[in-house]
Amino acid sequence: MQVINKIRKPIKYALLLILLGYVALSAHAEGNKPVIITLGDEGPGGCELLGKVKGSSKESETDAGDAPYTERLIKARRNLVAEAQQLGGNNVHVIHSNNTGKYEFPGMDKEIIFIGNVYRCE
Repeated sequence: MQVINKIRKPIKYALLLILLGYVALSAHAEGNKPVIITLGDEGPGGCELLGKVKGSSKESETDAGDAPYTERLIKARRNLVAEAQQLGGNNVHVIHSNNTGKYEFPGMDKEIIFIGNVYRCE
């Protein structure tokens, strides 16, 4: 059981990075510059900090979030990438995520939020 608990977190991060890469590549395919999304304790070294961005799975206060979990996750990441591109960044270091949308409980908010620092890296 301890072995499973030790590998659960790296697998979770690996899957998250795969999905983040998909979002970055799909944004690049739409004609925008690609944005790399990173996780971890430290942001990218040698890059210019441009500001902070937020990506949410909700587009408005009236958005009920009835889409399937994977769609809400991708929407939050797309919004994060779009915010980074507006600032002229090509790298986002995620510093906080709130994922209340993974489990379906009646009356519970299903919003997924990513907050990160945007960098311009050469």
